[in-house]
Amino acid sequence: MDTITERDALRAALRLWGKHRHNLEDRRDPLVRKALAAGISKEEIHQSTGLGRTTIDRIQKDSQ
Repeated sequence: MDTITERDALRAALRLWGKHRHNLEDRRDPLVRKALAAGISKEEIHQSTGLGRTTIDRIQKDSQ
């Protein structure tokens, strides 16, 4: 693959990843809030999702 074609393909892949990430993040916070409200621990959410504990704290704080 030549450099220009490779860069174009990488740009397209980054745009697609960004779009998917944005769509997932729109659903992330409500899901984390519901899990916390249901009694799922911060540690379990962290282990299941890979979200940082400080991110979980922020999501929880933003809902109060």
